Amino acid sequence: MRSLLLFVLVLSMSFAAFTITAMDVIVNVNEDGSADITENIYLLITTDYHISVYTNGLTQNDLASWNSLTGLSDIRYHVDNRDLDVQDVVVRPQPVSRCNPLADLCHGELKISYHVDAYRNKEGEAVNATGLFLADGYKPRTTRYTLNTQALAFEQSELGDVILSENQRLTFIMPGRVTLIEVSPLPEEVEAADLRGTKELSWENTVLAHFKITFESEESLDTEVLEFFMETRNAMTGLVSGPEGPAVIVLAVIIVGGYLHLQTKVKKVAKK
Repeated sequence: MRSLLLFVLVLSMSFAAFTITAMDVIVNVNEDGSADITENIYLLITTDYHISVYTNGLTQNDLASWNSLTGLSDIRYHVDNRDLDVQDVVVRPQPVSRCNPLADLCHGELKISYHVDAYRNKEGEAVNATGLFLADGYKPRTTRYTLNTQALAFEQSELGDVILSENQRLTFIMPGRVTLIEVSPLPEEVEAADLRGTKELSWENTVLAHFKITFESEESLDTEVLEFFMETRNAMTGLVSGPEGPAVIVLAVIIVGGYLHLQTKVKKVAKK
């Protein structure tokens, strides 16, 4: 029976012009909860005709073209743009390699890269419940970020758990200055005791039940002070350039002039 299933699988692959043999999704997380994602999709290409189709398509750098060219629905970004803002999507097809003329096949690779962030309003503030990581500034200078699993677009179980098939690998690379607080489930090679010092998390061929990644980012005091002065400067610039600007300038001149006048009188009285 097992031999028959293997024969059917090989036979079906022989009629498939393009087959995905493996997929790596690498998420480079930024300190503000945004991320730069690279997806490497590895292909098996059969027949001279389709090898030629792939080679002629190397100048195409958009997802729609490659989705149409290969007929593979899984050539897409594996995040949900209803929950986050997907920006700067670029597809970089690689030349064919490991060709076997006798078997009439070659291997190809598509590199899909893009940036993801929360949707933002006119003031630049994150729209609630959007983004790959949801931010919570729960104490001064410290922001806690929690993975928004709704934003991932992998196969899911009936309970909403993320399913990674045998040929799929998902990797999160954390920025240097953040601290991991909670990861569930833990990757096989990561010990709970070493979690805070871990910077790379990777899973494959597994069900990510109750998937969770939480980390904290802490601003230095210097950064907080600098942001305060920048906000104050921007507020003053907006006030002066607004319709009340001339009145504010006159008032400031009167206050400064009055202060200097009083200082002069105090010095004269002190000399007497």
